[in-house]
Amino acid sequence: MTDYRSFDRSQLIARFCQLTSSQDKSWGSSLSRKELIEQIKQLEAQEQHFGSQLPLAVHRTLSASDFELPFEISEGQRIYFSWESDPIEAAWFLDEGKMGQRKWNIKTILPAGTKILTVLATTPPMVACLESVNSHENREIDVARDVLFTVPISLNDVEELTGAHLPRASQWLKPADGISILDALGTLLQDPRPLMLTAGTCRMDSETEATTAIHTLALIQRKDYETRMCDGCQREVDATSVHFFRDQQADSTWDIQEHVDDIGLLCNDCHQLLHAPTLKQFQGTLIACPQCGARNPKKYIWGMPAFPPDEDEYVIGGCCIPDEGMPEYSCRECETCFGGEEPLVWAD
Repeated sequence: MTDYRSFDRSQLIARFCQLTSSQDKSWGSSLSRKELIEQIKQLEAQEQHFGSQLPLAVHRTLSASDFELPFEISEGQRIYFSWESDPIEAAWFLDEGKMGQRKWNIKTILPAGTKILTVLATTPPMVACLESVNSHENREIDVARDVLFTVPISLNDVEELTGAHLPRASQWLKPADGISILDALGTLLQDPRPLMLTAGTCRMDSETEATTAIHTLALIQRKDYETRMCDGCQREVDATSVHFFRDQQADSTWDIQEHVDDIGLLCNDCHQLLHAPTLKQFQGTLIACPQCGARNPKKYIWGMPAFPPDEDEYVIGGCCIPDEGMPEYSCRECETCFGGEEPLVWAD
């Protein structure tokens, strides 16, 4: 059960409004913190008793992409269902600036005019985009973007509206299913449904299934130049992970958009800085490479250590002192050597 003692008054009122679908936040001004918490716990007890959550008012902003509703297909036009089993990798390349680098999970030739519905294998699966094929030659597909679904749409909700069980693999859709799916997508854009998730533990090395869904939606909603950028050091990096800034966020059941609005996507160095379990790791993450800006370098050891050092943390410089000076650090990313008493930068 959530410990609401760590919530401030605005968070307590927001939680009550979430439970009651109310937009009036003035009601709590005369209540004490204790009374607010008691009200929230009573409502949550009712949820557990009836086995379902109270209806939520969901307010979303439609995708910035230009599109018209309802979505339609012409006679003879078909829809190919592209199931992306690596949702994070797929989300990297969904913005238009990186479409030319995208790897498709498509197992057949797609004629011009085919609609591609891309779904990401998160939990629950999320509809990512709808595109039209201009041409398919050799192994290259030229497409036009119809819409990028920056509004979260669960494939489970699409299935509920259509009554169809959709595949979890890339394949052609039946024509009748394709038409009903497009109708359902239009309905969910105009009348969005809540997508409630409990994110789970904040970790650097792996993510829970719910956290992966949050990570994916955050990437889809970013501008082109932000997709591979760390929110901490503002560098372009190869990978990011989700960090929860509120202690209670990981254990709270929120709508997915509320999670996305409160997280940061961080590189390993910045994420480690925030978690820093030891003083040595904390101090290491403060040191930035002068060449590439990466943090958390390895430290040089000069001379002959009595015991073999940890190779993940140290570089053995040996007994011979180089003419250029004694570097103090070695960058893990670009292997630049730097630091020491005198200004020194080596590029290996």
